[in-house]
Amino acid sequence: MLAKIATSGLANLILLAGIPFLLYWGWHRWRHRRALAEVACRAGLRPGPPRYLAYAAVAALFNIAVLLAWSPPISSFTSHDSPQRVFEGLGLSGTSLLMALIYGVVTTGFCEEFLFRGLLAGSLSRRLPAWLANGLQAFLFLLPHLLVLRVRPELWPLLPVVFVAALFLGWLRIRSGSIMGPWLFHAAINVATCLYVALGSSA
Repeated sequence: MLAKIATSGLANLILLAGIPFLLYWGWHRWRHRRALAEVACRAGLRPGPPRYLAYAAVAALFNIAVLLAWSPPISSFTSHDSPQRVFEGLGLSGTSLLMALIYGVVTTGFCEEFLFRGLLAGSLSRRLPAWLANGLQAFLFLLPHLLVLRVRPELWPLLPVVFVAALFLGWLRIRSGSIMGPWLFHAAINVATCLYVALGSSA
């Protein structure tokens, strides 16, 4: 299972981050003669003001607290097509923690934030008013999440939550010029969810 998670993480790094960034850098290199470091900054690969990291951390802790207080049934995360299914019954161990970190920090956290907030929200915010750029990137982020309705239509209430979270992450990205805050938030939520499944299903 660890190998499967690692392979998925590598595939996402290549498909959602590596190839898009090479195309993005190639365009800026050809069209504007921008150096790699400048293009990386435009894509959000820089620290940004610390206060936005603090906002992300506080929001992540709040959402994790809500998850623990709500205690949704483990079955909500373990359907046959759920990415958290591989954590079912693992309990808390070095392997499950490493798997959760790879999935949350790399596979989803970095790759999705780099693509949607780093490249997409960053590019849109330089061409459109901030509110419009943020709304558009949040809508585009929501679209692939609509696929959950094909197999788990009862999870439709999560879609507005995804949209609102994308607005918050887009705001962080646009205001800070960095994906570090959104990455921290996204990674923390996904790692916590994976460990929630691992622990809850092993009881």
